[in-house]
Amino acid sequence: MTITGPPLLLALYSLLLLLCSGPLPAVGESGGGVAPPDGMTLEVTIGPELKDCTGAAPQKCLVVDGEYFYSAIDGFDYEPGYTYRIRMERYDRWPDQEPPQDAGRYGYRLIEVLEKTREP
Repeated sequence: MTITGPPLLLALYSLLLLLCSGPLPAVGESGGGVAPPDGMTLEVTIGPELKDCTGAAPQKCLVVDGEYFYSAIDGFDYEPGYTYRIRMERYDRWPDQEPPQDAGRYGYRLIEVLEKTREP
């Protein structure tokens, strides 16, 4: 069976809308395809151990809200064996230009450590 005419056009139009809706949100962001404002404050949980991950090269990643976090958090001193609940700010590191291809657009800085719990 071959789909032609209006059903095919509707399917193609729907696919185009999906592809043009923008990137999926990053950790701690709300969706909708609209970039959140600069200086966005996030409250996140950081797991008690670093995990092997691969970004531009193999590295160790924090686990933030259950997902690998490939960036550093300025001012945050991670100690293995503790689970953290922190408030951090996300900011645009390249406000007036496109970032280099191997760099992320956003930087993160610690605002406050809300909880630090030793894991057994």
